[in-house]
Amino acid sequence: MSVAEKVSAGTFEARDLYAPEVISNPYPYYAMLRDKPIQFGLEDYPPGTIPGVDKPIPSWVILKYADLVHCASNHATFSSRDRMQEASDAASLMLVNHDQPEHTRLRNIARKAFTPKRVESDVGPWLKAVVNEMLDDEGDGYLDFMENLAADLPARFIAKLLGTPQKDCKRIRGWSDAFMGTSHLSMEEKVRSNAELLDYYTEQVTRRYADIEAGRASDDLLTGFILAEDGGKRLTPMEVIRFCITMVAGGAESSVYLLGNQVAAMLEMPDLYQKMRADRSLVRPFLEESIRRDGPIQRLFRECTEDTEVSGTKMKKGDWVALFFASGNRDPAFYERPDEFILHRPNVGKNLTFSHGIHHCIAAAVARNEAAEMINGILDRYARVEPGDGPVVYQSAGFINYGPKSCPVKFVRG
Repeated sequence: MSVAEKVSAGTFEARDLYAPEVISNPYPYYAMLRDKPIQFGLEDYPPGTIPGVDKPIPSWVILKYADLVHCASNHATFSSRDRMQEASDAASLMLVNHDQPEHTRLRNIARKAFTPKRVESDVGPWLKAVVNEMLDDEGDGYLDFMENLAADLPARFIAKLLGTPQKDCKRIRGWSDAFMGTSHLSMEEKVRSNAELLDYYTEQVTRRYADIEAGRASDDLLTGFILAEDGGKRLTPMEVIRFCITMVAGGAESSVYLLGNQVAAMLEMPDLYQKMRADRSLVRPFLEESIRRDGPIQRLFRECTEDTEVSGTKMKKGDWVALFFASGNRDPAFYERPDEFILHRPNVGKNLTFSHGIHHCIAAAVARNEAAEMINGILDRYARVEPGDGPVVYQSAGFINYGPKSCPVKFVRG
Protein backbone atom coordinates (compact mmCIF):
# COMPACT_ATOMS: atom_id res chain seq x y z
CA MET A 1 0.00 0.00 0.00
CA SER A 2 1.08 3.56 -0.64
CA VAL A 3 1.55 6.08 2.18
CA ALA A 4 -1.70 7.80 1.16
CA GLU A 5 -3.58 4.49 1.23
CA LYS A 6 -2.19 3.63 4.67
CA VAL A 7 -3.16 7.05 6.00
CA SER A 8 -6.66 6.65 4.56
CA ALA A 9 -6.99 3.18 6.07
CA GLY A 10 -5.65 4.31 9.44
CA THR A 11 -2.72 1.87 9.23
CA PHE A 12 0.17 4.35 8.81
CA GLU A 13 2.92 3.48 11.30
CA ALA A 14 6.34 4.75 12.34
CA ARG A 15 8.00 2.14 10.11
CA ASP A 16 6.40 3.96 7.14
CA LEU A 17 8.14 7.29 7.82
CA TYR A 18 11.05 6.50 5.49
CA ALA A 19 9.22 7.39 2.28
CA PRO A 20 9.88 10.28 -0.14
CA GLU A 21 6.49 11.92 0.34
CA VAL A 22 6.97 11.84 4.11
CA ILE A 23 10.56 13.10 4.04
CA SER A 24 9.54 16.13 1.95
CA ASN A 25 6.77 17.10 4.43
CA PRO A 26 7.08 15.04 7.62
CA TYR A 27 5.13 17.19 10.08
CA PRO A 28 1.59 15.92 9.37
CA TYR A 29 2.86 12.36 9.79
CA TYR A 30 4.56 13.17 13.09
CA ALA A 31 1.23 14.58 14.28
CA MET A 32 -0.58 11.34 13.31
CA LEU A 33 1.79 9.25 15.42
CA ARG A 34 2.76 11.54 18.30
CA ASP A 35 -0.10 10.70 20.67
CA LYS A 36 -0.02 6.98 19.96
CA PRO A 37 2.12 4.56 22.00
CA ILE A 38 5.77 4.66 20.95
CA GLN A 39 6.25 2.45 17.89
CA PHE A 40 9.14 0.25 16.76
CA GLY A 41 10.39 -0.69 13.31
CA LEU A 42 11.69 2.38 11.46
CA GLU A 43 14.74 1.50 9.36
CA ASP A 44 16.76 4.63 8.62
CA TYR A 45 20.36 5.58 7.87
CA PRO A 46 22.79 7.64 10.00
CA PRO A 47 25.14 10.14 8.29
CA GLY A 48 27.66 8.51 6.00
CA THR A 49 25.86 5.17 5.78
CA ILE A 50 24.54 4.04 2.43
CA PRO A 51 21.37 2.12 1.48
CA GLY A 52 22.36 -1.08 -0.28
CA VAL A 53 25.77 -1.13 1.42
CA ASP A 54 24.97 -0.74 5.12
CA LYS A 55 22.22 -2.66 6.89
CA PRO A 56 19.80 -0.42 8.84
CA ILE A 57 18.92 -1.16 12.46
CA PRO A 58 15.18 -1.08 13.31
CA SER A 59 14.49 1.61 15.89
CA TRP A 60 11.93 2.94 18.32
CA VAL A 61 10.56 6.31 17.16
CA ILE A 62 10.36 9.07 19.80
CA LEU A 63 8.15 12.02 18.82
CA LYS A 64 6.93 13.81 21.97
CA TYR A 65 8.83 16.82 23.31
CA ALA A 66 8.90 15.52 26.90
CA ASP A 67 10.14 12.08 25.81
CA LEU A 68 12.82 13.61 23.60
CA VAL A 69 14.13 15.77 26.44
CA HIS A 70 14.07 12.74 28.76
CA CYS A 71 16.12 10.61 26.37
CA ALA A 72 18.56 13.38 25.43
CA SER A 73 19.13 14.28 29.09
CA ASN A 74 19.73 10.69 30.22
CA HIS A 75 22.88 10.09 28.24
CA ALA A 76 24.01 7.26 30.50
CA THR A 77 20.94 5.22 29.53
CA PHE A 78 20.72 6.42 25.92
CA SER A 79 24.18 6.15 24.39
CA SER A 80 25.18 8.33 21.43
CA ARG A 81 27.57 5.77 20.01
CA ASP A 82 26.46 4.82 16.51
CA ARG A 83 27.36 1.17 15.88
CA MET A 84 25.85 1.28 12.41
CA GLN A 85 28.08 4.18 11.40
CA GLU A 86 31.08 2.61 13.14
CA ALA A 87 30.54 -0.61 11.15
CA SER A 88 30.40 1.31 7.88
CA ASP A 89 33.24 2.77 5.82
CA ALA A 90 32.13 6.31 6.76
CA ALA A 91 34.10 8.42 9.22
CA SER A 92 32.34 8.45 12.59
CA LEU A 93 31.28 11.95 13.63
CA MET A 94 32.92 13.72 16.56
CA LEU A 95 30.97 14.76 19.69
CA VAL A 96 27.66 13.65 18.11
CA ASN A 97 28.59 9.98 18.49
CA HIS A 98 30.56 10.03 21.75
CA ASP A 99 29.59 9.35 25.37
CA GLN A 100 31.07 10.51 28.66
CA PRO A 101 33.88 10.82 29.62
CA GLU A 102 35.25 10.93 26.08
CA HIS A 103 32.59 13.43 25.06
CA THR A 104 33.74 15.87 27.77
CA ARG A 105 37.36 15.66 26.60
CA LEU A 106 36.41 16.28 22.97
CA ARG A 107 34.00 19.09 23.80
CA ASN A 108 36.59 20.84 25.98
CA ILE A 109 39.07 20.73 23.11
CA ALA A 110 36.45 21.92 20.64
CA ARG A 111 35.56 24.86 22.90
CA LYS A 112 39.21 25.90 22.99
CA ALA A 113 39.41 25.67 19.20
CA PHE A 114 36.14 27.59 18.72
CA THR A 115 37.52 30.86 20.11
CA PRO A 116 35.45 34.04 19.57
CA LYS A 117 38.36 35.40 17.56
CA ARG A 118 38.36 32.47 15.14
CA VAL A 119 34.61 32.12 14.63
CA GLU A 120 33.42 35.72 15.09
CA SER A 121 35.90 38.60 14.89
CA ASP A 122 38.14 37.04 12.21
CA VAL A 123 35.37 35.50 10.13
CA GLY A 124 32.48 37.92 10.74
CA PRO A 125 33.67 40.70 8.40
CA TRP A 126 34.58 38.11 5.77
CA LEU A 127 31.10 36.54 6.01
CA LYS A 128 29.38 39.91 5.58
CA ALA A 129 31.56 40.73 2.57
CA VAL A 130 30.90 37.36 0.91
CA VAL A 131 27.13 37.61 1.42
CA ASN A 132 27.19 41.10 -0.09
CA GLU A 133 29.29 39.88 -3.00
CA MET A 134 26.99 36.91 -3.70
CA LEU A 135 23.83 39.01 -3.59
CA ASP A 136 25.36 41.76 -5.72
CA ASP A 137 26.41 39.18 -8.30
CA GLU A 138 22.85 37.83 -8.49
CA GLY A 139 21.21 41.25 -8.74
CA ASP A 140 17.43 41.23 -8.88
CA GLY A 141 14.82 39.26 -10.79
CA TYR A 142 14.16 35.52 -10.91
CA LEU A 143 16.49 32.87 -9.48
CA ASP A 144 16.51 29.62 -7.55
CA PHE A 145 17.68 30.64 -4.09
CA MET A 146 18.88 27.12 -3.28
CA GLU A 147 21.01 26.71 -6.40
CA ASN A 148 22.30 30.27 -6.68
CA LEU A 149 22.90 31.24 -3.05
CA ALA A 150 22.09 28.71 -0.31
CA ALA A 151 24.15 25.89 -1.82
CA ASP A 152 27.37 27.93 -1.91
CA LEU A 153 27.54 30.07 1.23
CA PRO A 154 27.81 27.35 3.93
CA ALA A 155 30.58 25.46 2.11
CA ARG A 156 32.50 28.70 1.60
CA PHE A 157 32.00 29.56 5.26
CA ILE A 158 33.25 26.17 6.47
CA ALA A 159 36.30 26.41 4.19
CA LYS A 160 37.07 29.85 5.61
CA LEU A 161 36.67 28.64 9.21
CA LEU A 162 38.94 25.63 8.63
CA GLY A 163 41.41 27.53 6.45
CA THR A 164 41.05 25.21 3.46
CA PRO A 165 40.99 26.39 -0.19
CA GLN A 166 37.87 28.25 -1.34
CA LYS A 167 38.26 26.66 -4.78
CA ASP A 168 37.22 23.31 -3.29
CA CYS A 169 33.82 24.49 -2.04
CA LYS A 170 31.72 22.89 -4.78
CA ARG A 171 33.34 19.54 -4.09
CA ILE A 172 32.77 19.98 -0.35
CA ARG A 173 29.09 20.69 -1.00
CA GLY A 174 28.77 17.55 -3.14
CA TRP A 175 30.49 15.38 -0.55
CA SER A 176 28.31 16.72 2.25
CA ASP A 177 25.13 16.04 0.24
CA ALA A 178 26.17 12.43 -0.23
CA PHE A 179 27.34 11.98 3.37
CA MET A 180 24.08 13.34 4.80
CA GLY A 181 21.89 11.30 2.45
CA THR A 182 20.18 14.16 0.60
CA SER A 183 21.63 13.44 -2.83
CA HIS A 184 20.20 11.06 -5.42
CA LEU A 185 23.59 9.55 -6.25
CA SER A 186 23.88 5.85 -6.94
CA MET A 187 25.20 3.49 -4.29
CA GLU A 188 28.58 3.34 -6.01
CA GLU A 189 28.77 7.12 -6.31
CA LYS A 190 28.06 7.56 -2.60
CA VAL A 191 30.78 5.07 -1.68
CA ARG A 192 33.23 6.96 -3.88
CA SER A 193 32.11 10.32 -2.47
CA ASN A 194 32.67 9.22 1.14
CA ALA A 195 36.16 8.00 0.23
CA GLU A 196 36.98 11.29 -1.50
CA LEU A 197 35.77 13.27 1.53
CA LEU A 198 38.01 11.28 3.87
CA ASP A 199 40.99 11.50 1.51
CA TYR A 200 40.56 15.26 1.09
CA TYR A 201 40.63 16.06 4.79
CA THR A 202 43.39 13.54 5.43
CA GLU A 203 45.50 15.51 2.95
CA GLN A 204 44.49 18.90 4.40
CA VAL A 205 45.21 17.83 7.98
CA THR A 206 48.54 16.21 7.06
CA ARG A 207 49.57 19.41 5.29
CA ARG A 208 48.54 21.53 8.29
CA TYR A 209 50.64 19.44 10.70
CA ALA A 210 53.60 20.07 8.39
CA ASP A 211 52.85 23.81 8.30
CA ILE A 212 52.71 23.95 12.09
CA GLU A 213 56.00 22.08 12.32
CA ALA A 214 57.53 24.60 9.91
CA GLY A 215 56.11 27.56 11.84
CA ARG A 216 53.88 28.86 9.05
CA ALA A 217 50.35 27.81 10.05
CA SER A 218 47.51 30.34 10.07
CA ASP A 219 45.30 30.83 13.13
CA ASP A 220 42.14 29.12 11.90
CA LEU A 221 39.85 26.43 13.25
CA LEU A 222 41.80 23.53 11.76
CA THR A 223 44.96 24.76 13.48
CA GLY A 224 42.90 25.18 16.64
CA PHE A 225 41.76 21.55 16.52
CA ILE A 226 45.37 20.41 16.21
CA LEU A 227 46.86 22.60 18.96
CA ALA A 228 44.06 22.68 21.57
CA GLU A 229 44.64 20.53 24.65
CA ASP A 230 42.61 19.05 27.47
CA GLY A 231 44.57 17.80 30.46
CA GLY A 232 47.77 18.10 28.45
CA LYS A 233 46.46 15.86 25.67
CA ARG A 234 45.73 16.83 22.08
CA LEU A 235 43.56 15.23 19.42
CA THR A 236 45.05 12.50 17.28
CA PRO A 237 45.38 13.25 13.55
CA MET A 238 42.39 10.98 12.81
CA GLU A 239 40.30 12.81 15.42
CA VAL A 240 41.19 16.11 13.74
CA ILE A 241 40.15 14.67 10.37
CA ARG A 242 36.85 13.50 11.83
CA PHE A 243 36.23 16.92 13.39
CA CYS A 244 36.65 18.45 9.92
CA ILE A 245 34.17 15.97 8.44
CA THR A 246 31.75 16.70 11.29
CA MET A 247 31.98 20.42 10.49
CA VAL A 248 31.22 19.68 6.84
CA ALA A 249 28.32 17.34 7.68
CA GLY A 250 26.66 19.93 9.90
CA GLY A 251 27.89 23.23 8.56
CA ALA A 252 27.97 22.67 4.81
CA GLU A 253 24.74 20.66 4.66
CA SER A 254 22.27 21.51 7.42
CA SER A 255 22.98 25.23 7.05
CA VAL A 256 21.95 25.05 3.39
CA TYR A 257 18.48 23.95 4.44
CA LEU A 258 18.39 26.42 7.33
CA LEU A 259 18.88 29.23 4.80
CA GLY A 260 16.34 27.76 2.40
CA ASN A 261 13.68 27.33 5.07
CA GLN A 262 14.07 30.96 6.11
CA VAL A 263 13.58 32.26 2.59
CA ALA A 264 10.58 29.94 2.14
CA ALA A 265 9.14 31.54 5.31
CA MET A 266 9.72 34.99 3.80
CA LEU A 267 7.68 33.95 0.76
CA GLU A 268 4.95 32.65 3.07
CA MET A 269 4.75 35.88 5.11
CA PRO A 270 5.34 38.98 2.94
CA ASP A 271 3.92 41.27 5.63
CA LEU A 272 6.52 40.06 8.11
CA TYR A 273 9.23 40.68 5.52
CA GLN A 274 8.16 44.32 5.35
CA LYS A 275 8.16 44.60 9.14
CA MET A 276 11.72 43.24 9.28
CA ARG A 277 12.85 45.74 6.66
CA ALA A 278 11.50 48.54 8.84
CA ASP A 279 12.73 47.10 12.14
CA ARG A 280 15.86 44.93 12.11
CA SER A 281 15.36 43.98 15.76
CA LEU A 282 12.81 41.49 14.38
CA VAL A 283 15.45 39.53 12.45
CA ARG A 284 16.64 37.47 15.42
CA PRO A 285 13.10 36.55 16.60
CA PHE A 286 12.28 35.60 12.99
CA LEU A 287 15.40 33.45 12.83
CA GLU A 288 14.62 31.71 16.13
CA GLU A 289 11.03 30.89 15.20
CA SER A 290 12.22 29.61 11.82
CA ILE A 291 14.75 27.39 13.60
CA ARG A 292 11.93 26.01 15.77
CA ARG A 293 9.17 25.53 13.22
CA ASP A 294 11.29 24.68 10.17
CA GLY A 295 14.59 23.51 11.62
CA PRO A 296 16.50 21.33 9.16
CA ILE A 297 17.74 18.59 11.51
CA GLN A 298 15.04 15.94 11.92
CA ARG A 299 16.47 13.20 14.10
CA LEU A 300 19.48 11.61 15.76
CA PHE A 301 19.95 8.06 17.04
CA ARG A 302 20.62 6.66 20.50
CA GLU A 303 21.18 3.12 21.83
CA CYS A 304 19.81 1.80 25.11
CA THR A 305 22.63 0.80 27.46
CA GLU A 306 20.20 -0.99 29.78
CA ASP A 307 16.59 -2.06 29.94
CA THR A 308 14.48 1.07 30.32
CA GLU A 309 11.04 2.55 29.82
CA VAL A 310 9.81 5.68 28.01
CA SER A 311 6.19 6.80 28.50
CA GLY A 312 5.14 3.27 29.41
CA THR A 313 6.97 1.60 26.52
CA LYS A 314 9.57 -0.95 27.62
CA MET A 315 12.87 -0.99 25.74
CA LYS A 316 15.68 -3.50 26.04
CA LYS A 317 19.42 -3.04 26.33
CA GLY A 318 20.83 -2.68 22.81
CA ASP A 319 17.60 -1.31 21.31
CA TRP A 320 18.03 1.48 18.76
CA VAL A 321 16.11 4.72 19.40
CA ALA A 322 15.42 7.50 16.88
CA LEU A 323 14.97 10.90 18.53
CA PHE A 324 12.87 13.03 16.18
CA PHE A 325 13.73 16.45 17.60
CA ALA A 326 11.83 18.18 14.78
CA SER A 327 8.64 16.50 15.94
CA GLY A 328 9.20 17.85 19.45
CA ASN A 329 9.40 21.35 17.99
CA ARG A 330 5.82 20.91 16.75
CA ASP A 331 4.41 19.17 19.83
CA PRO A 332 1.22 20.99 20.95
CA ALA A 333 1.78 19.72 24.48
CA PHE A 334 4.76 22.08 24.69
CA TYR A 335 4.21 24.74 22.01
CA GLU A 336 0.89 26.54 21.64
CA ARG A 337 -0.34 26.43 18.01
CA PRO A 338 2.94 24.76 17.01
CA ASP A 339 2.39 24.77 13.24
CA GLU A 340 1.98 28.55 13.19
CA PHE A 341 4.86 31.00 12.81
CA ILE A 342 4.59 33.20 15.92
CA LEU A 343 7.14 35.97 16.35
CA HIS A 344 8.32 36.48 19.96
CA ARG A 345 7.07 33.04 21.01
CA PRO A 346 7.98 33.00 24.73
CA ASN A 347 9.52 29.51 24.85
CA VAL A 348 11.08 29.48 21.38
CA GLY A 349 14.55 29.17 22.90
CA LYS A 350 13.68 25.71 24.22
CA ASN A 351 13.47 24.26 20.71
CA LEU A 352 15.38 21.05 20.02
CA THR A 353 16.77 21.80 16.56
CA PHE A 354 20.35 21.90 17.82
CA SER A 355 19.72 18.91 20.14
CA HIS A 356 19.51 19.04 23.92
CA GLY A 357 21.73 18.44 26.93
CA ILE A 358 25.42 17.66 26.63
CA HIS A 359 25.06 17.14 22.88
CA HIS A 360 23.68 20.60 22.14
CA CYS A 361 25.44 21.70 18.94
CA ILE A 362 28.65 23.55 19.77
CA ALA A 363 28.46 25.48 16.49
CA ALA A 364 24.85 26.66 16.88
CA ALA A 365 25.92 30.31 17.26
CA VAL A 366 27.98 30.04 14.07
CA ALA A 367 24.95 28.78 12.13
CA ARG A 368 22.79 31.56 13.54
CA ASN A 369 25.31 34.24 12.55
CA GLU A 370 25.54 32.87 9.02
CA ALA A 371 21.76 32.83 8.65
CA ALA A 372 21.31 36.32 10.13
CA GLU A 373 23.90 37.74 7.73
CA MET A 374 22.04 36.34 4.73
CA ILE A 375 18.67 37.62 5.99
CA ASN A 376 20.05 41.11 6.57
CA GLY A 377 21.78 41.11 3.20
CA ILE A 378 18.48 40.34 1.47
CA LEU A 379 16.60 42.94 3.53
CA ASP A 380 19.24 45.56 2.68
CA ARG A 381 18.72 45.16 -1.06
CA TYR A 382 15.21 44.10 -1.85
CA ALA A 383 11.87 45.79 -1.24
CA ARG A 384 10.11 42.48 -1.76
CA VAL A 385 10.86 38.78 -2.07
CA GLU A 386 8.15 37.15 -4.17
CA PRO A 387 7.46 33.60 -5.38
CA GLY A 388 9.47 32.76 -8.47
CA ASP A 389 8.60 30.86 -11.62
CA GLY A 390 7.74 27.59 -9.90
CA PRO A 391 6.78 26.05 -6.54
CA VAL A 392 9.14 25.43 -3.65
CA VAL A 393 10.14 21.74 -3.88
CA TYR A 394 11.43 19.98 -0.76
CA GLN A 395 14.17 17.38 -0.81
CA SER A 396 12.95 13.79 -0.43
CA ALA A 397 16.14 11.71 -0.60
CA GLY A 398 17.06 11.35 3.08
CA PHE A 399 15.57 11.92 6.52
CA ILE A 400 18.40 13.78 8.25
CA ASN A 401 17.51 17.25 6.96
CA TYR A 402 14.26 18.99 6.00
CA GLY A 403 14.34 21.83 3.50
CA PRO A 404 13.94 22.96 -0.09
CA LYS A 405 15.67 21.26 -2.96
CA SER A 406 14.50 24.16 -5.12
CA CYS A 407 13.22 27.56 -3.97
CA PRO A 408 12.38 29.83 -6.94
CA VAL A 409 12.15 33.48 -5.91
CA LYS A 410 11.88 36.90 -7.46
CA PHE A 411 14.02 39.58 -5.82
CA VAL A 412 12.45 43.01 -6.31
CA ARG A 413 14.37 46.19 -5.58
CA GLY A 414 12.60 49.26 -4.20
